[in-house]
Amino acid sequence: MSNWRDSKFITPLARFTDRLIWLSEHPVFGVMAIALVAFGTRFWNIDGTADIVFDEVYYPKFAQNYLRGETLFDAHPPLAKYIIALGIQLLGYAPLGYRCMTALAGSLLPLITYEFVWQLSDRRSWAWLTGWFIAMDGLLLVESRFGLINIYILLFGMLSQLCMVLALKRSRQRWFWTIITGLMLGASISVKWTGLAYIIGLVAIAGYAWSRYRQTLNAAQIVIGLIIVPIAFYFLQWIPHLMINPERDIWELHRQIIGFHQNLGVGKTEPIHPYCSPWWSWVLLIRPIAYFFENRPNSMVEFVHAMGNPLLYWLSAIALLLCLSFVIASKFRFPPQAITQIPLRERSQLFWLMFYVTTSFLAHWLPWSLSKRCIFLYHYMPASVFAFAALALLVSLLWRSPLPNIRALGGGIFAIVAIAFLFWLPIYIGLPISSGYLPMLMWLRSWI
Repeated sequence: MSNWRDSKFITPLARFTDRLIWLSEHPVFGVMAIALVAFGTRFWNIDGTADIVFDEVYYPKFAQNYLRGETLFDAHPPLAKYIIALGIQLLGYAPLGYRCMTALAGSLLPLITYEFVWQLSDRRSWAWLTGWFIAMDGLLLVESRFGLINIYILLFGMLSQLCMVLALKRSRQRWFWTIITGLMLGASISVKWTGLAYIIGLVAIAGYAWSRYRQTLNAAQIVIGLIIVPIAFYFLQWIPHLMINPERDIWELHRQIIGFHQNLGVGKTEPIHPYCSPWWSWVLLIRPIAYFFENRPNSMVEFVHAMGNPLLYWLSAIALLLCLSFVIASKFRFPPQAITQIPLRERSQLFWLMFYVTTSFLAHWLPWSLSKRCIFLYHYMPASVFAFAALALLVSLLWRSPLPNIRALGGGIFAIVAIAFLFWLPIYIGLPISSGYLPMLMWLRSWI
């Protein structure tokens, strides 16, 4: 019976896994596959779902205000609206115009993160899996298909991480890449202030580079490139906004923005929005956000649900716990035998990679525990990338096993994430579905 099961299930899965491993080690084909899925799912029919979806009531209008020179008040820095305005300038004030730049940013995110992980670790399979998991997440997909701004935080934030690695690896171009790192960090903060959390990742990368390669930035590069440049970029990007809105200086404007966020929902006995969710629930995907719902003829509905890939979220939560456990156990005076059996150099690299992933995740996630305002699942997006990277790292380690069954386990994890992505794809991209089929997609009552 055991041999029958092996031949019936394990052997085909092992062959499937070996093909995935081959694809991950041949970047021309592997990266093209990621790009095809990322661009295809983000650009397909992006102007086919309503004219206004969720917070598109704000951001495209603000972008249009900048183009027309009309006054406005926005509770976030203006950079993302400038970028949306560029799409409107090119393609007009229509869904395609104010969604195209966001779709481009969301399509590039898996590729940029792939390159970052590859440059950081020299592990092709980890980089490839991370890119795939980002491409196959539902929330990142939904946020990339509309005129919203959260995806730009991730785009510029991950670019800052990539440029930091390049700055430390390329000593002859260190000043150039350090300046670009500062610009990308400043750009992330210029979308929303939560981009500040990427600083933790930059520090962890610096620690890894010093530990492994004895490479570091000098004091001038840190002060100019990583402090002065992002601050200067942040304040300079306000100039067009201030020219259109001269009634407030930069300091008064920031006081009003801070006051807006501090007072949002204060004194309310009930949540100000039905899809508010506590920060701790995001990891478990307890409360997604309905962005659009419309009844269609013949008992059909069009539904866009800002919901992560459930299997990807839940497996990533387990992976984060395992990575955190490894980091803590590695620093014990007497670490577990399973850890001591790993060669010292390999163990040191794994420690730093898992340390980077877990600290970056916590830096983007834990600060929300202090928030008193209504918060949403989309605030988890920057942290989710590092959760996916944790899962990708563990799967890549399974793929390195000499045992076919262990490699097959890694292939099985990839397969169920991909199947889950396809299963929930209709409510990510707003495909018309039967109203009777919709309850099959709503596994938890809190998802409704």
